Amino acid sequence: MTEYIYERNPDTGVIRKRKITEYNNTKINNNMEMKSLYDYLGRAAGPDLGQDVATAARKAGVTGEIREVSNPKYRGPVMLWPKAFLDLYFKGGLNEGTSGKQLLKG
Repeated sequence: MTEYIYERNPDTGVIRKRKITEYNNTKINNNMEMKSLYDYLGRAAGPDLGQDVATAARKAGVTGEIREVSNPKYRGPVMLWPKAFLDLYFKGGLNEGTSGKQLLKG
């Protein structure tokens, strides 16, 4: 089964689908574990926290991926972030002035 990554152009909002093993016709090594905020936190993160994480990722030069999900509560694209980046963000490495415990408890 071929896996795909959905990428959103931040300038135009256009979503592009590509094979997970191809990038500009070059094979890539995809060893990085990618997680959605829901998968990482074990609960829905909400749009405000999602925006905060996206802003921190952009400032840190971290690139996310988009996955399409469909379940009884939500249908649409969700962002995936490298687990290492999420570990830093929620454990106080990137989110100045906020402790990871506050964010994890909601």
